[in-house]
Amino acid sequence: MAVQIERGLADEFCPRLFRVLDELGLLPRQLRAKPTEFEKYPRLLFGSIQRYNDVDAGFREWESRILRVAEFRREERYPDLEELRRWMNDQADFFTNKANMQHLRTSLLSRVFQYLYPRRVLANAFCQQYKGNKEAIAKFQAVTSAKDASEREARRQDLEEWFRENLPSSIEASVQKLKELYNDDEWQVIADDACKSLSTNVHYYLKVLTGKEPLEAEPEPEELEEEFMEEDTND
Repeated sequence: MAVQIERGLADEFCPRLFRVLDELGLLPRQLRAKPTEFEKYPRLLFGSIQRYNDVDAGFREWESRILRVAEFRREERYPDLEELRRWMNDQADFFTNKANMQHLRTSLLSRVFQYLYPRRVLANAFCQQYKGNKEAIAKFQAVTSAKDASEREARRQDLEEWFRENLPSSIEASVQKLKELYNDDEWQVIADDACKSLSTNVHYYLKVLTGKEPLEAEPEPEELEEEFMEEDTND
């Protein structure tokens, strides 16, 4: 009898998980990171669920661990974590099914890379376009110089709004080939996520814009796939 894998739920779950992790600063900023850096925190979640054989208990243990290591926005992202926990509890049968969990593990690297690739390409294209730009740098510095969490969040929201007004049109020519791979709704979600990633990782991208951090050269997906396969062979 063939094993039934609920791919539709896997397809819905992974972007939810990756988005929360990215906004906590727990996914690689650079696409050439080692495969283990892409997989680390999702695999911790899967392992916790398997250990308890209970979605809620496994999630809460995992949540406690990632909040201790998250770089920033822990308080702001807590509601998103709670929403993810509730969604996973509603789909508990999916996560306690061994075939589904094995499918998530074996497809994890591909899924997280497919999620991150267009978002990081947009962020890098923005940095390429605005590197050294005084207005962009001032927007980022306004966030990093905020005196308290409330002021920082208000300035971050202002930065995200500035992105939405300027990012798509200013880099459209450089990402046109990538944009053609997605429908309009998918592309809008990707653009929104890229804006949030830029504002979440504001310290890192400020260094890129001011030349203190090198801008990652955009790799081709096929090139990265070969690197990942080589890494898997060496492990």
